[in-house]
Amino acid sequence: MTITGVRATSVTKRVDQPPRTLTFPDVELTRGELVAVTGPTASGKTILVNFLAGWDRPDSGTVEWVGASASPPPWSAVAVVPQQFALVDELDVIENITLATRAGVELADDAIAELMEALRLDRLVHRNVQEISVGERQRVMVARALAGTPDVILADEPVAHQDRQNAETVVRLLRERAARGTACLVATREADIAAGADRRIELAPASHAGDGPWSDETVTTWISR
Repeated sequence: MTITGVRATSVTKRVDQPPRTLTFPDVELTRGELVAVTGPTASGKTILVNFLAGWDRPDSGTVEWVGASASPPPWSAVAVVPQQFALVDELDVIENITLATRAGVELADDAIAELMEALRLDRLVHRNVQEISVGERQRVMVARALAGTPDVILADEPVAHQDRQNAETVVRLLRERAARGTACLVATREADIAAGADRRIELAPASHAGDGPWSDETVTTWISR
């Protein structure tokens, strides 16, 4: 099974804080490109990533993983860097990175070593993830997503806790993976990161009038290449 793209069409989601319905633009992610999804807080970036990962279902509309034999597709085909850290506290750095092998993901030892060096994790191999910094924990999740050979990588704010040097490294690694044929999408608030993407999708909640209760909102979008 090879996933050649992900397509979200006419998707909406009702949210409670504040109460409103988010209506998303149609999104098509194809192999070999890096796409940035940008927008302010509460514009729905994480919700969109969760739709594309198969972690959540829209209230209406469809999400299709083109070429997939299962819906949602397995971990081996779609790698996710979530905004909320998803590490196993009882495991060390290398054990968290190689955790994907339990889901049938094949990893190359030399590739893992190169990733850990590039992400400045090579001195933390056997450190428990509870003993490292927030930024280092985030880079562990990036390394885990890149360690296999997924068809799709979805990264939600993957440089939110990184300094400029580490942020540039993360983006470079994602661009390199896209150049090798992976479909990569990054949700980010960082303008310089979005500027380096092949395409940009910007989500912006519609304004509301007055001091009364929130009404339904439509997420507007503009796309640039």
